[in-house]
Amino acid sequence: MHNNQSSYSRWSWIVALILALILLWMLMTGKGPNSACCAPVAEPVVVTEAIMPAAEPVAEVAASVSEAFHFSAGCSNVTSTGDIANIAWFAQADMLKGLLCNDLKAEGDDKNVVLIGMVDTDAIKQQKGADAQAFFGSNVTVDNQITVKAAEPVAAMAPPATKLYFNTGKTSIKGEANAELVAIVDWLKANANAKAVISGFHDSRGNQTFNEELAKSRAKSVADALKAAGIDEARIEMRKPQSVDGGADLTEARRVEVSLE
Repeated sequence: MHNNQSSYSRWSWIVALILALILLWMLMTGKGPNSACCAPVAEPVVVTEAIMPAAEPVAEVAASVSEAFHFSAGCSNVTSTGDIANIAWFAQADMLKGLLCNDLKAEGDDKNVVLIGMVDTDAIKQQKGADAQAFFGSNVTVDNQITVKAAEPVAAMAPPATKLYFNTGKTSIKGEANAELVAIVDWLKANANAKAVISGFHDSRGNQTFNEELAKSRAKSVADALKAAGIDEARIEMRKPQSVDGGADLTEARRVEVSLE
């Protein structure tokens, strides 16, 4: 009986020792049953939801946006961009081309039209403007910028030859004869390349030689009058006619002719 108790006691100590060793090992390695109490507690991870910026409101876009109408037209063609659905006159574009012949042009939109080009007269310009307004209609403003050609200057004609008459045997110019020279002087001053040609005549009575000198002196009087009016002597030519005899009309014979060349 005593031996059995001693044996039981010895095994109890052995088991207790083994258990103690196991507990010691578990404590040292952190695998023991109370390791959770001693391990540092990890800070809780806070997950912050990213705040996204609010989306900008998207403007609503119409399903279809009509392009603004614009056109350009001439005698040979009509071109356009944009929506022509509401352009009433576009179906009659050939009529517009006819209106714009003679190098006229039109351009604009559904509200305003400009006419450009050049015509011979203001009457044609006004008529083209009126025709365009009637074609496009009262809802369209027509700006008539057509230019009227400047009238070509008419070449001035030199005054005809002037005749100055003298009294019998006299070489002095009559007072009214000076007025006849005004047109000659004005032409010479306005035309630097022109010159005056002076020829004297006499009647058939008396000495022929004397009469020829008389005709020459009369021509010289006229030349002096031109020089006094400001005409350079180099632009005055004294030219003896083929016959200084003025003919049967004695009054007509006593003359000096001034022509322009």
